[in-house]
Amino acid sequence: MNLWSRRVSKMPRPMKVKIFMDEEASLIEEQINAWLDHLGSANIIKMETVVTAIAEKPDDGTYPCIVVTVWYEPQASN
Repeated sequence: MNLWSRRVSKMPRPMKVKIFMDEEASLIEEQINAWLDHLGSANIIKMETVVTAIAEKPDDGTYPCIVVTVWYEPQASN
């Protein structure tokens, strides 16, 4: 067995990203909880929350929007 073959192990599964956006924190919480219930099981790697100003159309005024980004790895299927 050479050095290379000892270092090589099963390749990690690709990480996935899920993004939630809304004006109201309670609605985002409901969306995340429903998504987690549907997902079943996953390894959450990182979560990031930011508040930003967005506009629906180029000439519209902006309004605050909460954006939650979740980086995760789904559980492996048996």
